[in-house]
Amino acid sequence: MTNESSDPYLWLEEIDGAKAVAWVDAENRRTEGALYDEGWKSDYDAALAILDSDDKIPFVSKSGDWLYNFWKDAAHPRGLWRRTTLDQYRKTSPQWDVLLDIGALNKAEGIEWAFGGAVRSPDRTRALVSLSFNGTDAVEIREFDFAAKSFVNDGFVIPKAKGSAAWLNADTLLFNSALGDAHTTASGYGRTVRKLKRGQRIDDAEVVFEVEAGDMGAWFDVNHRPGSERLIFWRSMDFTRSEVFMQPLDGASVKLNLPEEAKISLAAHELSVSPKQDWRIGGTTIPAGALAIIDFNRFVAGAKDFEIVFTPSATHALEDWIETRHGLVLETLDNVRSRILLAKRSAREDNTSNNTADWTLQDIAGLPTNAAIHAAEFGGEDDPDLGAEVLFTVTDYTTPTTLSLWNGRSAPERLKSAPESFNASGIEIEQRHAIAADGERIPYFLIGTNLKDKAPRPALLYGYGGFEVSMTPGYMAITGKLWLEGGFLFAVGNIRGGGEFGPRWHEAARKATKHVAHDDFASVAKDMIASGVTTARQLACEGGSNGGLLVGNMLTRYPDLFGAIWCAVPLLDMQRYAKLLAGHSWIAEYGDPDDPAEWEFLRKFSPYHLLRDGAAYPPIFITTNRTDDRVHPGHARKMAARLREMGAPVWFHETVAGGHSGAVDNTRQAATQALGFSFLRHTICQN
Repeated sequence: MTNESSDPYLWLEEIDGAKAVAWVDAENRRTEGALYDEGWKSDYDAALAILDSDDKIPFVSKSGDWLYNFWKDAAHPRGLWRRTTLDQYRKTSPQWDVLLDIGALNKAEGIEWAFGGAVRSPDRTRALVSLSFNGTDAVEIREFDFAAKSFVNDGFVIPKAKGSAAWLNADTLLFNSALGDAHTTASGYGRTVRKLKRGQRIDDAEVVFEVEAGDMGAWFDVNHRPGSERLIFWRSMDFTRSEVFMQPLDGASVKLNLPEEAKISLAAHELSVSPKQDWRIGGTTIPAGALAIIDFNRFVAGAKDFEIVFTPSATHALEDWIETRHGLVLETLDNVRSRILLAKRSAREDNTSNNTADWTLQDIAGLPTNAAIHAAEFGGEDDPDLGAEVLFTVTDYTTPTTLSLWNGRSAPERLKSAPESFNASGIEIEQRHAIAADGERIPYFLIGTNLKDKAPRPALLYGYGGFEVSMTPGYMAITGKLWLEGGFLFAVGNIRGGGEFGPRWHEAARKATKHVAHDDFASVAKDMIASGVTTARQLACEGGSNGGLLVGNMLTRYPDLFGAIWCAVPLLDMQRYAKLLAGHSWIAEYGDPDDPAEWEFLRKFSPYHLLRDGAAYPPIFITTNRTDDRVHPGHARKMAARLREMGAPVWFHETVAGGHSGAVDNTRQAATQALGFSFLRHTICQN
């Protein structure tokens, strides 16, 4: 199969087509008949109990005096949007003020809504609530009244589309919803940012910012902080490149002289930048992955004397940062282990020049040194000033997650801890390294009991390898219960394409070198087999989305290394991916299949096109979701159909709700997880 015209399964891209749905239903019945056994039921019950647990952490965001949470349990499978105070939250059983019951809303309206988040108004009396249909990225946005605990009659409503909205003032919104061809990019995101006044028709909303139809999208932010009131617009040309524009609330927009590939923050009075390539400005070179800062108003006026706050090393990389009243809180990875640093200015000769400022970096006391830690501002988008407090989420593969509050003066205060979901007694965690084909050391974590034991056993290797996304440790509640408790092994590959070691790690596996991520993953598999902890017959791999592309390449390029493959919501047809849903936005990651030169390298890692009649493939379990409006379900459907035609061992399952994450309700999430582990029991766990 070499071109679109010869593809016999294009009809499976018709998401709700009668023929396609009939095929899906038949495949679902086949898979359920094979995998719905007593083991599946036991795993389903265990997974659902974990997801529905009343003891799990209710994660919160802060706005004013209120802490907001979205909660799902057995009694509320679609969830409750609710709030409480910090004093109440500190209690074992806080009192919650329920604002919106999504299940009750669905019953009243006869629509399967899912909660998509909310943005509070500047006076915090109202909110813009996003509602997703069964987990789609596209949302309907409605105005909500906190006092009445209901949507506002004749209030703001933005129809279903991919996009977002924010308050300019009590009677004016900015939004970038992809409504109609004139306002939609080739990637399916908003092409324009528009100003909507109360009572105004959507079609009459003024366009205040616009990007090209071939761009990824137009994004925006509204800053209401005193002294920093402004609008920020992003022209995202693709997933990695953006142009940034600033506009005072009462003035014209100005394009900022910033690198196209960079992370930036404009939270308050300063501009902070982390470029993805070395950036020369004002006689100074800011290294790729470093963090530099300058007073924003001075920068707009022409100043270029950035201060370098953090410089990465070969193993120490910047993940993210937060501006606080106490300094910059840096979220870094040191050899794939979290290290949280507080960066503070130590000297300044005057108040006008940043050249003389020195920065000190110190570890924040009271945080563990061998865990994954995520820092989040405690105040949110409507805090009138930089945050006085920071929330730390702390976890690792076997330790339940904790949530702590840090005030900048004392050690973090533990607020909540998740319950133990599985018996982690005797389970070890080792960081190991595989040697890639080009000699690069590829770290991976191996988790299980008796890791020095040379008796091979079933093992599951997980990976992603794309978009500069780092695979950091996280508590494996369900995997621990359904897999590790059985004495099996789990591994996570920190392969190139991710962000574990900064931009260089991502750049090494992008477009023409995308295959490097796949080769790295195979190197990890080879190392696991060579170490004696498992065998090729007992080793499975798992990946979703871009990770689905990864494991699809394990099937077609490295079939001899695996006894089974678990492939979720995947990209697999790299000839048509850019034409399907959000696929056009990923050309910067993969390449353009319509460019003959780029198709030459794309076809070499396009699993759908690498399938060969007569080849021996390991069993594969492919899952997708009919409401996924990010990665088209056609990828999974067509791959399964082609494998079925070839007589290869394939199991396919498509759910009808959940979107790309599949997490709209706990029952469906538990069912899919249990199916995956049932598949592994039927394949690599057989004697």
